[in-house]
Amino acid sequence: MGKDKILIIEILIADILLMSATVALTFIGAKIYNPFWIGGFNNLPNLILLYDTSLLACNTLYPSIIHNRLVKIESVIQRSFTVSLLLLLLVSLLTSLLEAHEHFPRTYTLTTIGLFTFFSIIERIIISKLLKYFRRNKRNLTHVVLVGKENSMFELLNILSIPHYGYEVLGTFYEGTCDNEAYEKLHIGDSSQLYSFLASHTEINEVYGNFTNEQEDRVSMLSKYCDNHLIRFFIVPTANIFKGNVNFTMMDSIPVMARREEPLANPFNRVIKRLFDILFSAAIIILIFPWVFVIAAIIIKIQSPGPIFFKQDRTGIDGRIFKCLKFRTMKVNDDADEIQATEHDPRKYPFGNFMRKTNIDELPQFINVLLGDMSIVGPRPHMLKHTEEYSKIINHFMVRHLAKPGITGLAQVSGYRGETKHIDQMEGRIRMDIEYIENWTFLLDIKIICKTILNMFQKEENAY
Repeated sequence: MGKDKILIIEILIADILLMSATVALTFIGAKIYNPFWIGGFNNLPNLILLYDTSLLACNTLYPSIIHNRLVKIESVIQRSFTVSLLLLLLVSLLTSLLEAHEHFPRTYTLTTIGLFTFFSIIERIIISKLLKYFRRNKRNLTHVVLVGKENSMFELLNILSIPHYGYEVLGTFYEGTCDNEAYEKLHIGDSSQLYSFLASHTEINEVYGNFTNEQEDRVSMLSKYCDNHLIRFFIVPTANIFKGNVNFTMMDSIPVMARREEPLANPFNRVIKRLFDILFSAAIIILIFPWVFVIAAIIIKIQSPGPIFFKQDRTGIDGRIFKCLKFRTMKVNDDADEIQATEHDPRKYPFGNFMRKTNIDELPQFINVLLGDMSIVGPRPHMLKHTEEYSKIINHFMVRHLAKPGITGLAQVSGYRGETKHIDQMEGRIRMDIEYIENWTFLLDIKIICKTILNMFQKEENAY
């Protein structure tokens, strides 16, 4: 059995033990403080069996990815949230089937799975740190051979040489000379010497190769050898013509390279993000919006006659136009759809200026989120005039419309908020928006929201 498979089993056992301990902990707590929480489930071993079996089923659908060598911790944590959500649904279903509905242990179920989620994330972070430590110290290594000498192979060597990824490159094989010093130091010989090297080094796990179209026979022969000797074989493209994140997909039997990876193109990720948007915005609208609306409406009417809300056409996902809502922060004027707000803008009135600095003016946009026009986090929606202007002069500008616009975004918490006086400021904003689209995780959304809340209590240079 391979090292990684053993590791997967060990992590699964740790998860089951953690789940059993969490079930027991909440069961004892419920017995002490409120036995009604557990309803008719008074048998602890049966409860542990129910939760552990459910966890095994969820892990079958979404197994742990913590053992993957190049995985980001954000993706690991997102997988933990995914498993916990499925666990909640499965346990709720099984519980309702096993016990009468009036005895459904809702508080116990939510508490148990909530604690397990928290503990499992801590467990994943600890495991990640331990794996990096072991791999830096030459343990849990994957042994690799590289074939070919294109630039893509040099870049691959740089990645595989990062100690905490746990790769050890045993040699490189290519014809002729090589002008990359690090790659040349590992040179064993040409392709004719490759098979004898593989035969004498049975610890080799993976072979990565770059080949020309004329080397189809060589690829076929090497692939067969690797298959027959339990070595994983990977072909490295000659060049990444897009010079950035890409995504490979299959169109029947033909591999297709997408311009960029879009995590939100995954339906499950969209469901998670949309569910969070609905719950979060509904909570804001129910708990905070009513009393803020009353106070804001009174002051707005006193300081600046006119409507309470400012409605403006903005560009949304896929270029669709929607009405973006805000508390009105300026006097009624004819330039609202043409000119950005500036630091000492005479159109602003005192309370409007305060709302802009504290982000209170954005509060009505939670209604846009509930309606599905916006998300809590995403690229900020621009007025139509700016979309038309900047799309003509900034490359990739329209890419930001591949995602729903957000009340806050990565660009805004990275210093690209407010007025864009110079073209490089808008280019920086677009760069951050695209980075968000290509690297979205649920954890990234949480980080951006937390930083936005923190910024509300700090003076932001461009908040005007």
